Amino acid sequence: MSEQTLPDRRRVKAEPSAVQHYTRRKPAKHHAEMALVARAFPALPPGSRVLDAPCGAGRLSLWLAERDLRVAALDLGSAAVVHTRTLLATDGADAEVREGDVFALPWEDRAFQAVVCFRLLHHFQERARRLALVREMARVCDGYLLVSYLSPWSFTGLKRRLRAALGGRRHRQNHTSLSELVADLKAEGFQLDRDLAQRRFLHSLHLARFVRKSR
Repeated sequence: MSEQTLPDRRRVKAEPSAVQHYTRRKPAKHHAEMALVARAFPALPPGSRVLDAPCGAGRLSLWLAERDLRVAALDLGSAAVVHTRTLLATDGADAEVREGDVFALPWEDRAFQAVVCFRLLHHFQERARRLALVREMARVCDGYLLVSYLSPWSFTGLKRRLRAALGGRRHRQNHTSLSELVADLKAEGFQLDRDLAQRRFLHSLHLARFVRKSR
């Protein structure tokens, strides 16, 4: 991944300490996020090939594996990859976990029935980077593409924008409109299927589900 596309390096889990910090995520927050994924994820036959990128500490990869899906996972952080491999192996999952670049995924076109990109898009301020990311995710997806984003129209998003407009420190998490995602993925042959909020109008985290139009 080039310097032009890297998120804040503090967010890349290259060291075991960074992964361990992430695994100590508040249980209520973790369960709320996994509940959002459960609401958005499509009903796929057992054995369907799915991708979790980036996989971070493997919590979503594990969720997918527990549903009898054939999981592939990728992360830029070497410690994240080791942790996710161990986590899935302990659970008995036969998963493919690689260290690599989300902007240059090491899989063929349309390799997966579902692709999930969870809690990454908001790290990129420039639209060109966000566009490059969703294009690459779309390239390897032959069915459903799930992308999380932070809505600018939630209470949290409006509060952050107001604070910045009044001269306060700009928040490091970037908000993306759903219309931007719809336009960018339409060009890749996908249409919006569902858009779900963790807590509508209050929390900014959304998970949009797109489906390839020609399947």
